[in-house]
Amino acid sequence: MVPISNTGVVGHFYDPDDALAAAAKVRDAGWKHFDFLTPFPVHGMDAAMGLKRSWIPWATGILAICGILFAQGLQNYVMVYDWPMNFGGKPHAAWPAFVPITFEAMVFWAALGTALLAIIAGKKETIPQPPPLLKTGATMDQFVLWISATDPKWNAVEAQRFVASLGAHDVKLVDVQKEADVLRIVKAEGGADA
Repeated sequence: MVPISNTGVVGHFYDPDDALAAAAKVRDAGWKHFDFLTPFPVHGMDAAMGLKRSWIPWATGILAICGILFAQGLQNYVMVYDWPMNFGGKPHAAWPAFVPITFEAMVFWAALGTALLAIIAGKKETIPQPPPLLKTGATMDQFVLWISATDPKWNAVEAQRFVASLGAHDVKLVDVQKEADVLRIVKAEGGADA
């Protein structure tokens, strides 16, 4: 599960080019725990944020090769050595007949193995995300910069000032825990849609 940070700074951008430029500036300024929430994939964002290329495609390729070797090994063992059968005088090791099962085994091993690897790799330390109930607008039309309070460089005032200097709109400090406490008190007193 991706860690969630309850405190951070949010800033909105309306253009993907501005978001790319801001990501590079945040990276160059030394911030480590930041992320961009975007309504669609922005090409070059990974490089601008300083993220390394993932190792999962290499693992998927290795798993696919393992699936091929497993399928070919099993079919050749069964059809050539263990229980050879004569199908119209064709050779026992007729590889074209093995292609469909080999393809299916390759896809199965690669897909299932990659899914398991992604689950395992996703449990490692990652950038803390904004709280899920925080309305950012990133699913509609805004590019949202999130700097988490877990960053070693964290200073709330300095972070707000920095995000505003990037040209972000609606820059605000978010502290969900405090907001939840206030909402709980107001509801207990019978207000705010209690």
